[in-house]
Amino acid sequence: MGTVIQSTEEQMKVSVLMPTYNHEPYIAQAIESFLAQQCDFAVELLIGNDASTDNTLEIARQYAASNPERIKLIDHKTNIGLLRNYKSLIDIAQGEYFAILESDDYWIDPLKLQKQVDFLDQHPSYGISYTQYQRLRDGVLSSRKEDTEVLSIHANNLYERFLLRNIIKSPTVCFRRSMFERYCNLDDYIQHGFRTFDFPVWLSLIRHSNIHYIPTPTAVYRFVSSSISNSSDLNKKLDFEANIIRIRRYLISKYGSGRLSIYQIVNRETIVKGRYAYRSKKFLVSLCIFIKGFAGNGMNYLKKELFQF
Repeated sequence: MGTVIQSTEEQMKVSVLMPTYNHEPYIAQAIESFLAQQCDFAVELLIGNDASTDNTLEIARQYAASNPERIKLIDHKTNIGLLRNYKSLIDIAQGEYFAILESDDYWIDPLKLQKQVDFLDQHPSYGISYTQYQRLRDGVLSSRKEDTEVLSIHANNLYERFLLRNIIKSPTVCFRRSMFERYCNLDDYIQHGFRTFDFPVWLSLIRHSNIHYIPTPTAVYRFVSSSISNSSDLNKKLDFEANIIRIRRYLISKYGSGRLSIYQIVNRETIVKGRYAYRSKKFLVSLCIFIKGFAGNGMNYLKKELFQF
């Protein structure tokens, strides 16, 4: 574990987790959006620098020095990976709730945390709150509104719906620490080689608690092509999807698949991989993925699913 550069003894209501690696162009905006939050409770920002090779650490260090009562900074001298970085932050977190603000994203609603904590405090059966968001890609902002429809149509089978497709972006969430500690095993995730924090955590919480949604945007999710989930390299995208499939199998082994059949699950996984290849104009690769995955299970179904996104 790295060295804690700043610390505070104050008990916090919300611990905001910010793992970072080589986000020099973005991290200041992310931190400023945290500092702009208006709350009637104490919050802390925990930044984990994973051995960045650019100026990320120096920027974070300056903010931590200027706001020692609100910001803690851990500097890892060697790269430990995303999940271990998250673990290092959670190990020192003091909050009753966790929120996520990865350093290439930022918040746009100064009352985001206040709204979510107010709701969660009043509704103990809810484990997670998330909101609508905007996506920033190539300098263009676009709103994402599909969440409202998903929650209304799939109100009785949200676990199954989210098992097939994660639509919750990490900068929009606030979740209950007690439920995270009860149902999520970060050490297990690390041991199994999981490469993303959000999918296993959201699904574990949704499986065991109610989910709250705010249908207005509170955050901007920045689409960065160099990130592991947004890579333009087809092989990297397929490798990341293989890791998502591994996480899905892990979750099914623990919590089941609800009313989903293996046929539905494999079909969805085939569609995602085939669509990646199709959009990369690797048409032969895409065709091979679909033939192998569906094994003649119906071209009409394939056509419908391929073009609906």
